[in-house]
Amino acid sequence: MRIHEAAEAVGCTQRAIKLYEEKGLLPPISRSENGYRDYSEEDIRILHEIQAYRKLGISLSDISRLLSGDCPELLESILTDKHQSAAAQLREIEALEAYIAHRDAAQLDKALDYDSIASALRAQLPGPLGKYLAAHFEPYLPDRITTEEQQDAYERILAFWDNPSLKLPLLYRISMLFSQRIPSASAAQADAAIQSMLNPSEEQYARIKEQTLRTVRMRENPLIRYNPAEVLKRRMMRSLRDCGYYDLFIPQMKRLSPSYKAYQDALQAMNDRLCRDLGLYYDAGFHLRIKQK
Repeated sequence: MRIHEAAEAVGCTQRAIKLYEEKGLLPPISRSENGYRDYSEEDIRILHEIQAYRKLGISLSDISRLLSGDCPELLESILTDKHQSAAAQLREIEALEAYIAHRDAAQLDKALDYDSIASALRAQLPGPLGKYLAAHFEPYLPDRITTEEQQDAYERILAFWDNPSLKLPLLYRISMLFSQRIPSASAAQADAAIQSMLNPSEEQYARIKEQTLRTVRMRENPLIRYNPAEVLKRRMMRSLRDCGYYDLFIPQMKRLSPSYKAYQDALQAMNDRLCRDLGLYYDAGFHLRIKQK
């Protein structure tokens, strides 16, 4: 079966089929004597499976895991998420019906919840701050709060950022304005970043070490170290440290989001490994330095 016939049989485009091949979702396609792709019935079955998963909103990386059989519990997890979403939608419908009947706004407010923690942050911390936090942490906050620990962490985060005495550094506020124009990473990209830090190959880790060492040595150059951008960056880090960003906000984010905790733990583990292997340390001014032997 030629590619245009396969596309017609499955109800997708030839471009989509080529993408699935490039991503390794389809096994190597056999070729006819004249060199054209020749799709088998098994290829068509796999294409139907891919199309069905796409319609369910499953990412290509997760589809690859499903097709390879590496993660048999993934479909169960997706089904659970679908059930939870359906239950939440049903509660919203019932709450809205009750409001239309009785016009009790307080009861409606209590019955409803934001569709994600990120949405809640946008609403409860309006303006650039809420938009920045939601965009920056959105890959780790796609769900609603489901536990008492998450609720406590969420309330502590709101209290932290709602403190009128909290003074954010100017560079941080400027970065919030720019971040609104930059698309945030997806949950799949965030998961890929975590996995790359948790289980880097020896070749990947060697490249990371080489790049890190080159960056540290470059920043030892006075022209780089005292560059206005580098000075402002270190000043911002000190200001965030002084306002409790690292000691108060980040720990609550880890309680709020298991996936963010996994990311931070993986990042810290990679940082500790690099510092140990390369003999690096941070001084009081947030300079990353090489220990003198």
